[in-house]
Amino acid sequence: MKILSVLSLVLLISCSKGGSGGGGETPTPAPQISITDLSLFEGNGGTTTFPVEVKLSNKSSKEVKVQYSTIEGFAKAGEDYTAVTNQTLTFAPNETTKTINITIVADLIKEGDDDFTVQLSAPVNATISKADAKVIIRNDDTKISFTNTGYEAPTTYPGYTLDWADEFNNTSLDASIWSNQNGDGCPGNCGWGNNELQYYTNRPQNIFFQDGKLVIEANKESFSGKSYTSSKILTSGKKKIKYGRIDIRAKLPTGQGIWPAFWMMPQDDVYGGWPASGEIDIMEMVGHEPNRTHGTVHYGTGWNDRKNISKSTTTSTGTLHDKFYVYSLEWKENEIKWFLDGNLFATLTKADLGAYNYPFNEYFYLIFNLAVGGNWPGSPNAATYFPQWLIVDYVRVYKPN
Repeated sequence: MKILSVLSLVLLISCSKGGSGGGGETPTPAPQISITDLSLFEGNGGTTTFPVEVKLSNKSSKEVKVQYSTIEGFAKAGEDYTAVTNQTLTFAPNETTKTINITIVADLIKEGDDDFTVQLSAPVNATISKADAKVIIRNDDTKISFTNTGYEAPTTYPGYTLDWADEFNNTSLDASIWSNQNGDGCPGNCGWGNNELQYYTNRPQNIFFQDGKLVIEANKESFSGKSYTSSKILTSGKKKIKYGRIDIRAKLPTGQGIWPAFWMMPQDDVYGGWPASGEIDIMEMVGHEPNRTHGTVHYGTGWNDRKNISKSTTTSTGTLHDKFYVYSLEWKENEIKWFLDGNLFATLTKADLGAYNYPFNEYFYLIFNLAVGGNWPGSPNAATYFPQWLIVDYVRVYKPN
C-alpha cells in the first residue's frame, strides 16, 4: 500500500506540471492595446507634431498590429490637422510603446481649444482596451479673425445731426460713455430675469478691442459658480437718449444658446418697474436662427401683466454671422421704426399698445451684451462652439434737428 501511494503521488505531480498538452510554461496572454489622450498648444506658425502614445499591456512574442484613423470634432481635417485614415501601427515582438504622429496646422488666430479623435481598430494578436484618444489643440493666440466686409451706414441723414458716437478706436472703454455691469444678477435678479447662464465680467478675456472694433467674448469656463462668462456694457447715467436715430454696425455670433442684444432701458422708471416703464430692443438674435434679427418693445402694468410686440426680418443670403450688418432704430414721439442695412422692417406706433400706457416718450439708455442660455434661446448644446464673439464696429446716435 505504501509503494502504491508513492507511485500515485508521483503520477499526480507529473500531470500537474505537464498539463494536458504535456510539458511547457503557461503561454503569455495576448496584450491589450490602449491609446492615451493628449492636450498640447497649437503653435504659432507652420505645423506642429502631436505625438499620440499607444501602449501594450504586456510584451508579446508575436508581432502586434492595429489600425488607426482620425475623426473630426471641433477641429477640422485639412484646416486644423492632417487627417489619417486606416493606417497601420506595428509593434515588433517584445515592444510595448509606439507613437502616432499627427500633423497640426499652427497659426496666429485666436480660437477655441479644438479637439479631434484618434481611433484604433482591427487589432492583430491583441485586443483593444481603450480605442479612442481625445486630442485637444489648445489655443495660444490672441487675435481673432474677421474682415470688414458688410454694409456701411451713411454718416448723415436729412433732419438729423450727429449727437455722439463711439467708433471703438481706443484700447479700452470710453468711461464717459460706458460702464460695465458685472455679475449674474444675484441676489435680486438671478439669471438677469431670463435664467441666463453667464457671469458678466470686465476682464480682457471677455471684452477687448481689435482693429478698431469692440469685441465681447463669451467663453465656456467655470467662474463664480457659473459655467460661462461674457460681458455687458451700458450708458446709464452717462448717455441718455430721447428720440433720434441709432446706427450700430456689428458682426454677430452664432450657435445654439447664444443670445446677443443691443437694447434700451428707461433712464428713470417714470411709470414704475419693468415692464411698466418700457424696454426697447434694437437687435436681438438667438443663435439657432442665425439669419434673423428681432426688434421688440416690452410694456405692461407689471410682472404679472407684461406684454411685448416683436417683429423680425431675415437676411436675403447667408447669416448675420457672415459679415457686418447695420442695425438701426428711428425713434420719434409716439413712433419707433427698425431697420436692417437701411431697410425698414417694422414700425410701432402708440396706437399699437391699445389701452396700455405708452412709455416710449421718455429718456432711455443703451445696453450691449452677449448672453449665453436663457428662456428664449435655450442652453448651448454639444455643437455650440466657444469662444463666441460679438464684434461692434461703431454706434452712432443722431438727434433730430
